[in-house]
Amino acid sequence: MGFAVGPIATALISLVAVPIVAWAFAPEDVARYNLLQIFVSFSVLLATLGLDQGYVRNFHETKDRAVLLRSCVVPSVVLFGSVAVPALFASGPLADLLLGSDDARTFAVALACSAAAIISRFLSLILRMEERALAFSASQLIPKAVFLGSVALVLMLAVRRDFLSLSTAVLASWVATAAITGWATRGQWILAARARVDRELVRALIRYSFPLIFAGLAYWALTATSAVALRYLSTLAELGVYSVALTFAGAAVVVQTIFSVVWAPIVYRWVAEGTDLGRVDTVMYQVLAVVTALLVVVGSLSWLTDVLLPAAYDDVKYLVLGSILQPLLYTLSEASGIGINITRRTVWSVWCTLAGLACSVTLNLVLTPHFGARGAVVANTVAYFVYFVTRTEASVHTWRTFNRRRLYTITSLSVVGALATVAWGATSGLWYAVAWAALAPVVIWAFRGEWLALRALRKSSVPA
Repeated sequence: MGFAVGPIATALISLVAVPIVAWAFAPEDVARYNLLQIFVSFSVLLATLGLDQGYVRNFHETKDRAVLLRSCVVPSVVLFGSVAVPALFASGPLADLLLGSDDARTFAVALACSAAAIISRFLSLILRMEERALAFSASQLIPKAVFLGSVALVLMLAVRRDFLSLSTAVLASWVATAAITGWATRGQWILAARARVDRELVRALIRYSFPLIFAGLAYWALTATSAVALRYLSTLAELGVYSVALTFAGAAVVVQTIFSVVWAPIVYRWVAEGTDLGRVDTVMYQVLAVVTALLVVVGSLSWLTDVLLPAAYDDVKYLVLGSILQPLLYTLSEASGIGINITRRTVWSVWCTLAGLACSVTLNLVLTPHFGARGAVVANTVAYFVYFVTRTEASVHTWRTFNRRRLYTITSLSVVGALATVAWGATSGLWYAVAWAALAPVVIWAFRGEWLALRALRKSSVPA
């Protein structure tokens, strides 16, 4: 529950922030904001070299955690600095190419955001692995809260409402996060600063993380392909609509974030303790129950976005269902594909992500020029389904088998229903919402065993 506080509060703040940003800034600036987020996530992914995952994987098995932290951080800092400093001399062209902005200052702001985000990433992992749940939740909550406060200041002070103001608000959020998490983990990073870099450990970490670098880059490309396709094959206005739809998928991101934070460390601990890992299947179907229920709720209520957003975003209510399914499919793949990491056969992660990426690129090239945001959502949702299936099958191949018929049947029907809403929801009026609401009793009955188990788990975790 402590780990859940951050994602839930973050989603609630996003529900407030998205309409404010949509009303206050032009759709083109909202699109550039999405491109900035993609740039920052890429920078973090590239600079960390997968060593953040190496830190998580080795935390419980290492004797000197200060040496482990330093051995992970130093290569990342060196790499980022060696790329960022030369890039500053080409700020103008890079701002236009990567952010669609004619203001060179925005690229410098983007680099500063990336630096603060990289620092925050490693510091928050300390909180995560020490199971300081509320502190870790705060590290997730701070960026959104400070961003919302910064946007409010822009509006109150009548500052120019352009992309530079919006990107500066993002920078303020990341700097605040780095400062606060730095204070919360000062004891650990001070020890790490005084420790030595263990070259043998670095080599071992890179051997483990090297496949994850490519898997991470491929996964980043999978998440970014639709936005990039809209940037270069459609219009910034269509990208703005797509970006708002993705942001409204916050409920699914809550589930993804909580599960991703908690799941891997728990399973690694089970492996270390020799626990019966048959319980992984039980958890997987409980996740499937939650995923399906969320899809039904969002499908029934997505029309409420019309109340919150300007008329330029009328299509969001149809796109949000496909958008929310993408992180939900990722969450399922975290449960069903955990065997890849347990067996340390991480090269399979690369191939699974490349399969999804190939699907996304192909479909985006075909659909985005003709259908804009709708085509992008369809392309990426199908790609995530391919990623989920291949990751599940890779886990079966490398670790242990289980009956997957029910899993694939329910997820396939969910994907078909979501994509039908994206493609034809506009011609159905609000009947699409009625159809999703009618599925609620079916979901309750189909997962009655999982609901009872989750209820019993909740009761057993509540202190008397």
